[in-house]
Amino acid sequence: MNARLQTEPSAFSAFVLLICLLGPATAFAESQGFKLLENLENAFVSLAEKVRPAVVSLSPYVPPSPSIRKQDSLNKGRPNNAGAGVIIDADRGFIVTNSHVVRNSDKIQVTLFGGKKLIGEVMGSDDDTDLAVVKIPAGVAMGLVEFGDSSRLKVGQMVVAVGNPYGLSDTMTLGIVSGLNRENINLSRYEDFIQTDASINPGNSGGPLLNIRGEVVGINTAIINYAQNIGFSIPSNIVKRISTQLIEDGEVRRGWLGVGIEPVAPAVASKVNLIEGTGVMINSVFEGDPAQRAGLKVGDIILKIGGVAVNSPTGMIRIVGVISPGQTVHLDILRDGHPQVIPVKLDNYQKKKNRQARLTDPQEYFPPLGIELEPAQDGTGDEPGVVIKEIILGSAAEKKGLQAGDRVLALNGEFVSSPKQYLSIISKTYQGEPVFFLLSRNDKKFHLTLVREN
Repeated sequence: MNARLQTEPSAFSAFVLLICLLGPATAFAESQGFKLLENLENAFVSLAEKVRPAVVSLSPYVPPSPSIRKQDSLNKGRPNNAGAGVIIDADRGFIVTNSHVVRNSDKIQVTLFGGKKLIGEVMGSDDDTDLAVVKIPAGVAMGLVEFGDSSRLKVGQMVVAVGNPYGLSDTMTLGIVSGLNRENINLSRYEDFIQTDASINPGNSGGPLLNIRGEVVGINTAIINYAQNIGFSIPSNIVKRISTQLIEDGEVRRGWLGVGIEPVAPAVASKVNLIEGTGVMINSVFEGDPAQRAGLKVGDIILKIGGVAVNSPTGMIRIVGVISPGQTVHLDILRDGHPQVIPVKLDNYQKKKNRQARLTDPQEYFPPLGIELEPAQDGTGDEPGVVIKEIILGSAAEKKGLQAGDRVLALNGEFVSSPKQYLSIISKTYQGEPVFFLLSRNDKKFHLTLVREN
């Protein structure tokens, strides 16, 4: 988590300052004002006593050895992945946290409220929402909290964050809900964040965001490192759904449609009499995936999925992601300005992701720009070039809408006649440099520029 210390006044300090500035001068009014503050103070003290025992400190478990102890004695700083977690089931010993807190670790050192240390195991993690579940021995933890309904949150509600910022254990900070449904923050694939001004710093990751009743309404995940008092939390309703699947199955099962999408351009929206900001446009259809099998086409505008309105690419990803693989859903689309309803049976996103992960494993070959090629086969025409066999999920090529079946004719001005020649041309470029493509799709030529990322 990228972060820095917060220096601006918190919502609570500003609230107290306002009361002091606006308080009436009469003794009676002053006593009533102090009584109000005293009641508010007592409420927060009770809240702290209730929730802090449910928050734990997490760091990678390092087996003891003389060399490691010596190294630790030279470097007593906060462990790289140190963060927080919150106990959601004390009887079974389940803790929810961020996946980036436990990344690359099978065992986690868990420090309970009061200082007792335990060794926990990672039950499962989901990088796409930045959530994970850690298990400790059943019945050891004494505190736990309940989930609240994040769908009922409103901007302006008071919230508190609890965590271990910079190793300062059991720290509680106060703020308000600054915004809801924040997306395009580029923190995870499925984004629908709560924004808060409650102070969040390194070590708060994985800790709870709570309402004044002490219910978890979010899991703190990050702040914007160049701003102040802009923090983000994963809504509790998402946390409940993901943590339940991780506990029961060890992974999260999501639907997969197999299209590339983009916002509907204003000119296109005007042409088809669509309200701007409504729907998303398909810019690519992945070969062999559900969308292609169902007959979806480039240029189709998706308006609804299973009756739920689609208003942004990120929103559509979330909608598809909560649908079970294998389920058939109906898509309301516009094609050439005419409404249609198309049924689509979704695939399993995790299987698709696992397959892509094998292709992108650092121990294995990762194709430059995320493009796997094969020689042109007989019957594909007299045109030169090589055919794209597969596009790696999340690669530069996938983001720009390249598709399996596209033909690469030339690269950086040189004609391409074989995969070997393609790789030879690519080898002359460096990471961060542009690569200029001449391609052909359905007998139509077009140019495309990609930036080499590996």
